[in-house]
Amino acid sequence: MDTINDTRCSHPSDEQMLNKLACIDHEECGACLSAASHCRWCADPYYSSAAPRCNDDQSLVQSGCSQGLIQRPAFPVWEVLANDSLQDVSAESLEHVVQIQPQKIRLSLKPRETIKVKFSFRPAKNYPLDLYYLMDLTWSMKDDKDTLVSLGDALTVTLKNLTDNFRVGFGSFADKPLMPYTSVDAKRKANPCAMEEHACQPTYNYRHHLSLTTKVKDFIENVNNSAVTANLDNAEAQLDALVQAIACEERVGWSPHSRKIVILLTDGSVHTAGDGKLGGATLRNDGECHLDDYGYYADSIIFDYPSLAQVYRLLDNYKVNVIFAVTDSVKSYYDSLHGLLEDFTYVAKLESDSSNILKLVKMGYEDIVSVVDFEDDSGDGPVKVHYFTDCGVKGGSYIEATRCTGVEYGMTLNYEAHLTLDACPEYKTMTQMIRISENQLGQDSLQLEVEVQCGCECEGDQLKDLSLTCPVNSHLVCGVCQCNKGWSGPSCDCSIEDAAASAALEAQCRAPNASRPLACSGAGDCVCGRCQCDRGFSGRYCQCASCDRSVENGMECGGVGRGICICGQCACEEGWSGLACDCPAATNACVPPGGGDVCSGHGDCVCGECQCTASEESGEKYSGMFCETCATCENPLCANAEPCVGCHLNKTCDDLCTIGALNYTVNDLKSGDISCILRQERSGQECEYKYTYTAGTSSMVAMEIVIRSIECYQPTSARIMTSALVIMACVVAAGLVVILGVKSAQIVSDRRAYAKFLKEAEESRKNMQELNPLYISPISEFRMPEAYNRDKVD
Repeated sequence: MDTINDTRCSHPSDEQMLNKLACIDHEECGACLSAASHCRWCADPYYSSAAPRCNDDQSLVQSGCSQGLIQRPAFPVWEVLANDSLQDVSAESLEHVVQIQPQKIRLSLKPRETIKVKFSFRPAKNYPLDLYYLMDLTWSMKDDKDTLVSLGDALTVTLKNLTDNFRVGFGSFADKPLMPYTSVDAKRKANPCAMEEHACQPTYNYRHHLSLTTKVKDFIENVNNSAVTANLDNAEAQLDALVQAIACEERVGWSPHSRKIVILLTDGSVHTAGDGKLGGATLRNDGECHLDDYGYYADSIIFDYPSLAQVYRLLDNYKVNVIFAVTDSVKSYYDSLHGLLEDFTYVAKLESDSSNILKLVKMGYEDIVSVVDFEDDSGDGPVKVHYFTDCGVKGGSYIEATRCTGVEYGMTLNYEAHLTLDACPEYKTMTQMIRISENQLGQDSLQLEVEVQCGCECEGDQLKDLSLTCPVNSHLVCGVCQCNKGWSGPSCDCSIEDAAASAALEAQCRAPNASRPLACSGAGDCVCGRCQCDRGFSGRYCQCASCDRSVENGMECGGVGRGICICGQCACEEGWSGLACDCPAATNACVPPGGGDVCSGHGDCVCGECQCTASEESGEKYSGMFCETCATCENPLCANAEPCVGCHLNKTCDDLCTIGALNYTVNDLKSGDISCILRQERSGQECEYKYTYTAGTSSMVAMEIVIRSIECYQPTSARIMTSALVIMACVVAAGLVVILGVKSAQIVSDRRAYAKFLKEAEESRKNMQELNPLYISPISEFRMPEAYNRDKVD
């Protein structure tokens, strides 16, 4: 590869030959223009069949192609169609809010090309909030309903602190009124709470009580008027209720321009898809609205419970977030559920009587709004999108990510969407519409109208006035007869489905003078005299393997502007080299931050990286990203960052030192990080700030500084005095401990001896009171027999 590059530089004729090789092998206009930026196609139907139709401008003109019929690549397109400024919610219009800028762009992409689209996002203040309370009204939650009723004005104050524009709604759920979820006994059906000696409402699945409204009093009144019910098992119909609350957007009153949150209060687990079949609800849940005139989910006895996948799709489609406010007994269960619905759910611990519900609303809301995550609908289209963002850090580096956390109102997040067209899916011009939107909201979006420039203008009816007779089963396309679908061969008389006819044309699939006489070089199939190459091979006889891809962007030969693939080898553009044309000839990346010699004068810049050499004096090899230091010498580049670090620590920086982003974080060292130590005296202590810095990756930042550790200690004399005092204190403390230990041992020993003495004295007194075994008492004792009849005597 190096030989090819050197030859191109020294022999202009060879460069022209390479340009021709990149073009002449293509037999269709779209493939020709996509091969390289200098390739042109002759659409003249009377052009000499012996000369290649795909070539450079000069060669086509010299071969007799009419100038007016030479097809050239389309001009690039870039047009901003809508670019309203970022705007917060105004009192005059709640819907006229702009959080993303710009809003619509029309652009074009060529194969192997990447285009960067910059846009900004800023969360709007006072963005409308639709909050729907979805409450478990089974018997075990009766106290929680009373707590919600008692909130009154406190609910209004809490929501006002979140946003001035809010609405609240209310719905409740229990379970399907089917066995085995509820009792089929007539008395129990009429009063499911009979076992509790209390009257309650018959079991229902879900009921919508109050549509979203700004009147909090109506909300409290509806909660107060709602009645509890009961079921048999501990699992409820949360997912049934959630689907109806989301899908019935007109009944609930969801606004198209609002942040939609459902707060679901429960102390039970969840019934999921398949459970409903036990009770006879066999139809698959359709995710549609099925509320009757009274707000009940009337078809719950027909449709099964929804699956988690269905719930996730609904939350994504309608952009609804759910706060699971659950009791401690089931929190671990909902934590697992949150793992499957992570993008749209938040789990919080609910007190047994729901006394902390307002706190959970505030915490859940703040957690949801602090996350910004972008998505797009590029899907299976040919254009792929990658995102880079600074996550609102002023002067920060761009990292590849769609999600940012810790976002606050007033922060502007800058994004770059990298649109890449790796290859043409078909050789025709098409338009792909891409919608980039924030994952949690979806109302504001950036619309990209991407023109995929893979075709030619001559593919339509532009040349219909030129009379040229084409064979049967073919039609005129860009000056040549192109076979209709299903036909192939030089005369388009070979049916692709006809295997026998295809075999007769197999000789046309063998390269002349090939060392291996295999059809299509063994890397493809011969169909009607033409090779259909396997993936990774190209050329008329599939003789060319794919070229190397750049590690940086993954594109063949580095993509447009770096090089082109010519039969397995990359022909690099001026300023690039390497097997994949990913080595820049410029040496900017090898110059240390703050300026200086390339590789600090101690190495060579090869492919954008320094290859260090050894010192002529000591023979020791230099190291570092810029060959700036060795084992026995100080890093001279630390002096570039030291003033900036110092002034940031002292908060005395002026405009001349706004060159870095200072982050008090501890990260793993990366290649290219330059380690330094800054010593400063602060508050009577000597402090060591160990930090690293690298060259800035953002155009706004010259160097990126990361302080990794801070160690502060007193000056040497003070440290000696402190150490002496500490040692003396330790000696005194140790002496006191020994004295206390000895004294304690003596006390314990004395107490044991005294207890022994008392015990022996007690035993002695006891023995003195007992009779001597040799002593005979002078007292005689007689007893009357029990059988003697005492009544007669009396």
